[in-house]
Amino acid sequence: MKKQIEYFVRGYTGLGEVNYIESNIKEIKDVYILKAANEKTATLFLKQFINILDDKYTVEVIKNPDYAEALDGVIVRNKSLAILTTPFIKYVSSHSHLIDLTKYTKLPIKFIAKKRKEIIESTIDYFSKSLECHKEIEKIHKKDMNFEIADQLKNDFIEEKIQSYPNLDKQAHTYIRMFGTNTSEGIVSCVDNLLEPIENHVFLKGAPGTGKSHFMKQVSEEVIKKGYDVEVYKCSFDTRSIDMIIIREMGYCLFDSSSPHDYDPSQRNDYMINLLEVASKKDYAKQNESTIKELKANHDRSFNNGLIELAKLQELAGSIENSEIKLTNDEVKSILADYTVNY
Repeated sequence: MKKQIEYFVRGYTGLGEVNYIESNIKEIKDVYILKAANEKTATLFLKQFINILDDKYTVEVIKNPDYAEALDGVIVRNKSLAILTTPFIKYVSSHSHLIDLTKYTKLPIKFIAKKRKEIIESTIDYFSKSLECHKEIEKIHKKDMNFEIADQLKNDFIEEKIQSYPNLDKQAHTYIRMFGTNTSEGIVSCVDNLLEPIENHVFLKGAPGTGKSHFMKQVSEEVIKKGYDVEVYKCSFDTRSIDMIIIREMGYCLFDSSSPHDYDPSQRNDYMINLLEVASKKDYAKQNESTIKELKANHDRSFNNGLIELAKLQELAGSIENSEIKLTNDEVKSILADYTVNY
């Protein structure tokens, strides 16, 4: 069975629309852009492509933020090959090739860009208002924190867990990704897929503003100095924050496991660092409980309104079921051969 690594590289956040594809294809030689009538058609092609790949390859599956079951692309690093959908064309146009899937189907291209743009703009406006409330909650918790203690926890972790690894004779690469995002079908996450193959899980707990992102950023900087590649998973709500880092060459994952993605240690090599419990005085937050509660309610209201807006993308989804598109394995192989894709 193929090993698959699932993640997102684009999404709609409180700070606008983001796209991190460039850091993930920097070393890829052959990049193909898949021109399809709609997201579902592209997904069917990409899933069949994954099926025909040799099981010995690790496949990076890029999820689509518009629809929960849709795919945005596939990367096969062993073959230095990527097949991506059209949202990425402006990021890779200088060294990409086109696979025109519309030539092989009878489904017409739908020009829905204007309506889609209106939906996304309205969604981001709601998320932005929600983020403003979140930042106010952060300010309250920051006033409660003893960051000297938090920094000592971080320094102890680096000294005990990171410094023992030898320096590698190579330049480290940083991959910018997201492990989940907000889609038209609600919040979608690939956390379980990403955590499963990693031996050591470090769960960071703490309220907003308690230093979890800073902890992971400092660890990232240390391992990069030693030549280790790092996968940095940005928060899909506030892209200034980090939700997770994975250092595969060390077998380590550091993960913000506070709400809304609560995880607790469950394996032998798992453990937790609770920054709020260890380094917080808690007095200021307690005095401002009613303010936090009100901010949280406003945050949730705006965020949920954003999800309602994003759900309108479903109206624009093309329907494979109502078309003549089948795209069997043999048909996908034939299309790949037409474009001399070496897989």
